[in-house]
This record gives sequence, structure tokens and C-alpha cells, in this order.
Amino acid sequence: MPKENNRDMTLYEMQADICYALSHPVRLYILDLLANEEMSSSQLLDALEIPKANLSQHLSVLKEAGILKSRKVGSFQMLSLAIPKIKDACQLVRGILSDRLNDEQKNMTELKKKLDVQTKKTKKISKKITKKVLR
Repeated sequence: MPKENNRDMTLYEMQADICYALSHPVRLYILDLLANEEMSSSQLLDALEIPKANLSQHLSVLKEAGILKSRKVGSFQMLSLAIPKIKDACQLVRGILSDRLNDEQKNMTELKKKLDVQTKKTKKISKKITKKVLR
């Protein structure tokens, strides 16, 4: 395999690790909370309202992917983003998904209007048929 392909494969593997770390809503929420400020594990627990063991697992995944860093301050573990650009990447994906939801909502609204029109036509036809049958 040429050296370029080895480097590309290494990058793909690193990207897959980060994508895996980003594949859970709670971990995304953690990143969102840490996007603007460093927080302690206790602060995250309060914000997330999840069990401590669960938080620990999520933090471990994010640290292993190199997305989070931590430092000890007394008895507290302070957490922050190790890759600040991850905030931009997450916002970009959320923006794409928001556009997609808006498009789907627009399509649903259009389909509902068409269904309403069709339902009104069907009711009119049904009334005409009923009148003819009852004559």
C-alpha cells in the first residue's frame, strides 16, 4: 500500500473514533455544555441528571477519542474541550439536520394540504352519490 494510502487510512480510523464518540446524544450534550466553559464532573452531573457511573462512561469515551481533556483542581476534575473545533463541527451537523427537519416539515405541510383538498373532493362526491341513491 502506498504511503499516502496508509496516511489516509490512519486519518479515516481517527475520524471513525471521533464519529463513534459523537454517536450518542448525551455525549453531544456534554460537548455542548463544555463548548463555552470548563466544568467539573459535578456540574455536568447536575446539568445532565444522569447517574454518576453513566457520566463516567461517556467521559471515558470522549477522552479516549481525544475530544475532552481534564485537569485536577483540588478534589474536582475540571473538563474542557481538547479540540475546540469540535464545537464548530457539531454546530455544522446540527445546522444541516435542522434544515432537513424544516424541509420535512414543509413537505408534511404540503402533503396535509393536498390530503385536505382530496378529502373535501371525496366528501362532495360522496354527497352527490348519496343524493342520487336516495332519489
